[in-house]
Amino acid sequence: MAEKELRRLKRRDLLQMLLMQCEETERLQRETDEMREKMAVTLESYERLKKKLDVKDERLNQKDVKITDLIQELEELRAEKEAGEERIQAIEAAFCQFRRMFEEIQRTVEEYMGNSKKRSEKKNPFETGRIVSIRKKQNAFRNGQPEGSLEQNTAVENKPEKEYGIAASGDIYG
Repeated sequence: MAEKELRRLKRRDLLQMLLMQCEETERLQRETDEMREKMAVTLESYERLKKKLDVKDERLNQKDVKITDLIQELEELRAEKEAGEERIQAIEAAFCQFRRMFEEIQRTVEEYMGNSKKRSEKKNPFETGRIVSIRKKQNAFRNGQPEGSLEQNTAVENKPEKEYGIAASGDIYG
């Protein structure tokens, strides 16, 4: 309102206006106080949330560091695993070589044993079970008769076997 209009108003109207203004001011003051209280509560909540978020951020940072460490450890384990697999492959290759070598040795031993068995199956000339041929002793003359005469052959055939001996070759001489 303009100043001229205020001067025209009566005292009672002015007081009434003043009273309304005071009531309005009080109402606004109460609203302001309520808003300040709400704002204080909100700020307090904000600060609590901010602290919680800071704690969570710190935990996340720690977890990120831990994840990075675990990834690095995982990479190291993968590298060790690959190195271990390479070592295993080298060991397997050496094992295969040894196995082939031992199989070859086994074949050689079996072949040797087979040959040895075959040789041992052949009759030993000094065995007692061998059948030996009997031949005459090589003498030019016997009892004044040439070898090969009829009388000599008959004499040898009629002689007992006691007179014959076993020679080193396995033959029996008379």
